[in-house]
Order: sequence, then structure tokens, then C-alpha cells
Amino acid sequence: MKARIVPSGVVIEPFGDPAAEAFLGGETLGAAVAGVLGRLGIASLAFDAPVSEAGGETLLLPDNLFLTREALRLFLAGCNGAGVFRAGLPPGPLPDYLRPLSNLVNRDGLWLTDLFLVRGDSVPSLPWLELRERLSAGARVVPVLAEVAVERLPQIRPGPPRQELLLPRSLSIIADVRHWVHVLWLNHLLPWLRLRERWLDAPAWRRAWRSRGRDPFRRAARQSIVGKGCDIHPTAWIEGCILGRDVKVSAFVTLRECIVGDVVEINEHSKLRRSVLGEKCLVLNDSYFDGCTGYPRATLANVLVRNSVFGRRVFLTSAVMFWDEPVLEPVSVVAGGVEVPTGRWQVGGCAGHGSILGTRAVFLPGRAVPNGTIVVMRPDEGTLKFPARVEPREPYVPMGDTVLPLKEALPDFRALEVE
Repeated sequence: MKARIVPSGVVIEPFGDPAAEAFLGGETLGAAVAGVLGRLGIASLAFDAPVSEAGGETLLLPDNLFLTREALRLFLAGCNGAGVFRAGLPPGPLPDYLRPLSNLVNRDGLWLTDLFLVRGDSVPSLPWLELRERLSAGARVVPVLAEVAVERLPQIRPGPPRQELLLPRSLSIIADVRHWVHVLWLNHLLPWLRLRERWLDAPAWRRAWRSRGRDPFRRAARQSIVGKGCDIHPTAWIEGCILGRDVKVSAFVTLRECIVGDVVEINEHSKLRRSVLGEKCLVLNDSYFDGCTGYPRATLANVLVRNSVFGRRVFLTSAVMFWDEPVLEPVSVVAGGVEVPTGRWQVGGCAGHGSILGTRAVFLPGRAVPNGTIVVMRPDEGTLKFPARVEPREPYVPMGDTVLPLKEALPDFRALEVE
């Protein structure tokens, strides 16, 4: 069997990256799909390779389609005989979680994906949209049926309606990736999935996983995978995570259900939950990130950021706020220059590659910051000049671009609370 990955032309905004370079689970989408194909012994053909000969088997998918090895295995197991087959997802919490802004089409109760198998016929080299239309005409839909567990998470936000977020847990995922929210939502699911895949690859861990029962707090459900050369402080708490090589975890750090890339440093008293960090990221002291994605080499510091994506080499300070809870209606995002509703009550923001986000910046839910954006304080808010001598125990206040003694700047000031 051969696989042909066809360029889709999808670009992930605001990064401007092709979809194959989307950062998912600590690697690019293209690398993740290549790993799945290699795991199942399927050779990948270049798009401009000669036309596939009749009588063979060719797997066809666009370069913006994400899939796991369990999903591909189930799909191939359901393809019987010759012809054209197309993967379909049964309705449920898994497709509902990833479906907004995607191109999934519902037919006869199944969500049709862009994963095709051609058996016993040739495959022409056509642009993806033409090839997709041609294959869809006579394709037989194969349901990809997999076990899906659901974790119910309360959506804490002001005002009605209060809803629960259904976080699906499954080893079988097929997703159309064409927006930064898809990167965000997939990275919510991948820490759990990648850890289970690693367990299933090792016999001892596989036995522990299968004997875990239904209690998510059993010891087997909290095991982590730690790479070589990691420096973890004894007071740090790491639960259900995958750590790469040479990761430094400082004192009183808490990591739950995260994927952390190589040479990442997480400083004291920081907390991360259900987040993914790329290689050489730096998390500064006393930070809290919940459901966030950091591309490689990002420097992140904040008291609380949820459900947000930060591009490569982003510098984020604690004075920036990514608001992720709308009041009146679900969050809308910009896709193709048009406001598109996501149907979600909790979506943060996205910072493009190389952005520097500093003092007093507040971003509304669903907003994306272009690459290279710099937001810092106004010049009149900064102190640029200091006196040659500052008297000890003498209060000073900012005045213009310098600081002055309190009694000189505000001669009539009285501290009533201490009188």
C-alpha cells in the first residue's frame, strides 16, 4: 500500500504557515502523519509521483488532515473489496469538539472526512479539490467506530447559560486542520492520547493501562514519561505528562496532562494544565497556563491564561490579558476575513510568530494577533530618568519621565489611612 499526501493550499492564520507545519502534540502535523504511516508500514509518495497503477492500493489525504494510527487502522480494517472508500465519523462528542470551522459534511448520519482509499484502480495527479470531488462521487463510506470516553468540564463564566464542556478521550482521531482553533483544540486532546499510545507500545505499561479500571485517579492513569537529562526539583508535581530531553522543572511547579518539548525550562511556582510546549520554550516564575499551546522558543509569563495559542519566539509578559470568557454569546473568530461563530463559550486568543506583548494589553476572546506585533507601554507611562541620588526611606512618585520626592511632587498629599 502507498499513501499520497496532496497539497491542500490551506494556510493557518495568523501564522501564515502551511497546514502541514501546524504544531500538534510537540511536532508538526506533517511529521505526525508521516509517523502514523511509517508505523503501519505505508510508504508515502510525493504528490508529483507517477500515476498509481490499476490494481494497487493508494491511500489519499490532504496535507491538512490529522489522523492517529488507531483511526487509520480502523478505517483500513473496514475497507473490504475493491473500489473507493471514504472514512466517516459517527456523531458524538469527538467530531463535535473538532468540527467548528472545518469542512466536514454530514451524510446519512456520518461526518465525512477527507481520508480516502482507492483499491484496484488508478489515481490521477490532480489538484486536491478536483481529486476530492472526483473521489467523493463514487466512494463508499466506512464508519470509523472507536471507543470514546467523555470528561465533563464545567465552563465557569458569568451569566447563563452555564454549560459543560465535553472533552472526548479516544485513541482514534481524524481532524480537518485549517484554523488556529483546530491547533488549540487538538492540543487539548493530544497529551492524553500520546501518553496512552506510549503505554500501549510497552508491554508492562500496556498491562497497567488495561487493568486501570474506570477510576481516572488510579496510579496507572497518573504515570508520566520523562526524557533523558531532565532536571526535576523534588517539590515539583508531574502527573500524566510527556517530557522531552533536558527539561528543567523548578521548585513547586505543577504539570498536569502536558506535552513538554526538549530543552524547555519551567521556573518556580508555575502551573500548566492540558498544555503543549515546543522545544526551548521558557516559562517564567509564578505563571499559570491552562489549555494553552506554545510554539518552539516562546517565552511565556502570566498570572492566568487559558485556551490560547502562542507562536514561535513570542514574548508574553504578566501584564497581558487574553480574555477567554464572553458574556452575551459564544466566541467568534476571524476565518478568511469573516467572523465565524465557534459555538464555544471558552476560547482565548492567538499571538503570531515573533510577537512581543507587554504592558496593559487586553485581547478579547477569539482575537488573533498578526506575526511580529509589538505591544508595549506608552512612553509617558515609563520612567526614563532617575535622579543621581535617591534618599533612603523617602517615598518617590513618577512625574513625567522621571521620579520626584513625594513631598515635592505632591506637597499637599496626606496619607489619611495612616493618620
